[in-house]
Amino acid sequence: MQILLIEDDLLEQARFSQTLALLDFKIIIIHAEDGQVALDILITAKTLPNLILLDLNMPRLNGIKFLKKIKTMPNLKLIPVVVFSTSTNLSDINSCYELGIASLIQKPFNHVQYKETIKSLINYWSIRTLHTITPK
Repeated sequence: MQILLIEDDLLEQARFSQTLALLDFKIIIIHAEDGQVALDILITAKTLPNLILLDLNMPRLNGIKFLKKIKTMPNLKLIPVVVFSTSTNLSDINSCYELGIASLIQKPFNHVQYKETIKSLINYWSIRTLHTITPK
């Protein structure tokens, strides 16, 4: 399984990767620090990720603008996107669902809850993304 993690906070990127390692998940993580970097990665990828984990509040191209762009691209709009954010802004949350996200998960601050959230997330998506998406 391959995940594109779009997250501008380097500590949060490290926390996610370390949690996966601690849980012994064998997952390829591609990091992008904002939506524009993620778009560049996706456009040039030989193999697309099985899942995109997206933060909302980022510089340059934020999460909602990123969603608007990929949902217009036939080869990218089918990749499941899970918003993984601390945002509780109802307008943003509604916009994300209107743009077709698969789910929204609030990032837990507590380490134990964070670990359990990641474990559940990976277990759920690993059985639903058995195929590889290839760009056209």
